[in-house]
Amino acid sequence: MGENIQELDEQKIEELQVENMQINTLSKSLKKKVKVFTSLIQSDVLDGLKALPDDTFNVVITSPPYYWARDYEVDGQIGHEDSVDEFVNILADVFDEVQRVLHPEGVFYLNIGDTYYSGNGQPKGKDPRSPSRNFMRKKFRAVDQSGWDIPKKTLIGVPWRVALELQQRGWTLRSDIVWNRVNAFSEPSARDRPHRQHEHLFLFSKNRFYSYDRSGLGDEEDVWNIPIERSTRIDHNAAFPSELVRRCILTGSPDGGYVLDPFVGSGTTLDVATELGRHSIGIDLNSQYVEEVIQHLLESEYKSDSWSDHRALLDKEPSGWEDWSGNRANFRKPGSNKKKK
Repeated sequence: MGENIQELDEQKIEELQVENMQINTLSKSLKKKVKVFTSLIQSDVLDGLKALPDDTFNVVITSPPYYWARDYEVDGQIGHEDSVDEFVNILADVFDEVQRVLHPEGVFYLNIGDTYYSGNGQPKGKDPRSPSRNFMRKKFRAVDQSGWDIPKKTLIGVPWRVALELQQRGWTLRSDIVWNRVNAFSEPSARDRPHRQHEHLFLFSKNRFYSYDRSGLGDEEDVWNIPIERSTRIDHNAAFPSELVRRCILTGSPDGGYVLDPFVGSGTTLDVATELGRHSIGIDLNSQYVEEVIQHLLESEYKSDSWSDHRALLDKEPSGWEDWSGNRANFRKPGSNKKKK
């Protein structure tokens, strides 16, 4: 990857170094000569969020690290806390900052998976079916340690613990969307329960009344039948499927709107946002992921650009905001006349 970064430097990508933060800005020209900005912030997620302005992003879409599910081999990573309560509170602190930067009429989509409590000690041997899980043979996970006040083999309920904590902190929980991963891997070792095929996608709003375009849902309501994407943009084993991100963006933002993913990972959110004509920002702690996403974008006809120009754009109303059918100013009650301009 070092050689690729030298190539990036030669293409004069603007890098803004702020304390422990690096910002890389690119853009892509779409049809009708519309330029769409994409910026990646490589930093701790809280530091990255604090660099962003208040009341700005129309939609935030993210999937944070799950509790003790993987090891991203980065100091300061979230997901390896000693207790589930600590994990929940750390995520809730992050989402306090998300709430600050979210537009007053914006929405927040949160995808998060669950974890089982084992309590049977550290696993031995190897897992040939899932090499990404072999880290638990090296690290003694909290969920493998005995002494919890719940029975062994129980599902911890992490998604709902997070959702209820966010509710206590002022978020409005509008929907629990079931993401049916129609091509999910089977679990042959699970012989006394159904195999896990779904995950939660929570829809939150910052305020009671907000903007939302239901036409972006297509023909499905709160059960989304979307396959996992096996082929990924970079070396990342937990990537979002593009169709899931597409629905979130279409329901939550206008043309020219502002999209944020604070745990950007493989960069799916940035790719889809650009395809849909939305400006986007992604944050990730893992420098390798950021470097690989940048390389992927450059290979997809993105060009280097200016963070100062992208940042200045965020102070303006999105180009499609006024006429967007999801803008609550354009809502009308059933049976009433169409709102006059």
